[in-house]
Amino acid sequence: MTVTSDYRLDVVTDPEPDLPQTVHYYTATDVDDACRQARQLLDDADGPTDRYGELYVHDGAGRAIHCDTIHRPE
Repeated sequence: MTVTSDYRLDVVTDPEPDLPQTVHYYTATDVDDACRQARQLLDDADGPTDRYGELYVHDGAGRAIHCDTIHRPE
């Protein structure tokens, strides 16, 4: 059985990071897989070329823990 975790990616295209353009929820097997998926979601997002995503993992107790900030283009 494969264990997965729940992740959230806030796609930010504005100088204000607390107002994401889009929020994506998905599952991944580990943080590396979550980062790969986040890069693809950022590549597919509408908006300016210079955008980034704030990646969070859900801890199972209702909290989101920040994992990484992913910039596109790199």
